[in-house]
Amino acid sequence: MEYGIGVRRTPERVHTGDCRMGSRGRPATAQSVREILLTVPDVVACPLCRPDCELVLLDT
Repeated sequence: MEYGIGVRRTPERVHTGDCRMGSRGRPATAQSVREILLTVPDVVACPLCRPDCELVLLDT
């Protein structure tokens, strides 16, 4: 889970554990990632590592 900078540090982007694009990340469980991707509208799945594919959360 990659978090923004600033006081609130809210989640911004989700990556798989082996993605090199995440810079401000912290580990997260699969369940917490699912919940965040489905409920927080500003959070996006990394287009490079595609954690939404791994968690079977695709809209198509």
